[in-house]
Amino acid sequence: MIRIYRQLLIAQIQAAAQYRIQALLWMLFSIIRPVIFLAAWTAVATAQGGSVGGYSASDFAAYYIALTIVNHLCIAWNSFEFEFEIRQGRLSPKLLRPLHPLHYSVVENLVFKITTLLPLCLVLVIVALTFNVRWSGEWWHLVLFVPSIILAAALSFMLGWVVATATFWLQRINTVNTLFQRTAFIFAGQIAPLALMPEWMQVVSYALPFAYILAVPAEILRGGVTLERCLLYLVGQAVWLGLTIIAFRFAWRAGLREFSAVGA
Repeated sequence: MIRIYRQLLIAQIQAAAQYRIQALLWMLFSIIRPVIFLAAWTAVATAQGGSVGGYSASDFAAYYIALTIVNHLCIAWNSFEFEFEIRQGRLSPKLLRPLHPLHYSVVENLVFKITTLLPLCLVLVIVALTFNVRWSGEWWHLVLFVPSIILAAALSFMLGWVVATATFWLQRINTVNTLFQRTAFIFAGQIAPLALMPEWMQVVSYALPFAYILAVPAEILRGGVTLERCLLYLVGQAVWLGLTIIAFRFAWRAGLREFSAVGA
């Protein structure tokens, strides 16, 4: 398996090199939204005398920079590409190969994130200097961020695949993807840190998987949670990842029985 992944990585890096400008533009596009929210919340904190709900302007800067890093490492686009693969008949030959189609997506995902991480960090350094960011975490925040971001990335990836399997029944899942993205936008902590949201929204957010993909690892990286709550969040991430894997295995097997092999 290691040898197969090495060959897939080499092939994907060569393919990504042909579209490096496009990848760079996608990376820059992902920064725009959090910077807009950061500027808005900084203005609100300044107008309110320096802080909002315990978040100072520097805290907002740390949160949205952490959120941008987390979003980059957790982004998954499988649900968009899978519909295209089925309609273009590209899934059928993949199903005949000994390797599950999921592995090809893993490699594509890794290559995009690795090759665009350095330019992302360079841009975020400028953002950090502009908004006078201040990190207030402890050493264990950085240590626990590692398993948290791995669990979040895996959860985002597998959740995207669960949504993608809807294509087996619906053929086109644009509306499903839109609903999924809008729901994640509301409950994943992108509009504001979840601590600033109404209480009922916090309850809903932590009952859904989206907060465990973005808000939770971002708050851990920012150093905004206690050790006990941090460990509790890790358990929540692991539980949601387990449930998502089970859901994917069930949906994949059921979906293949409905697959009409377009283009085969």
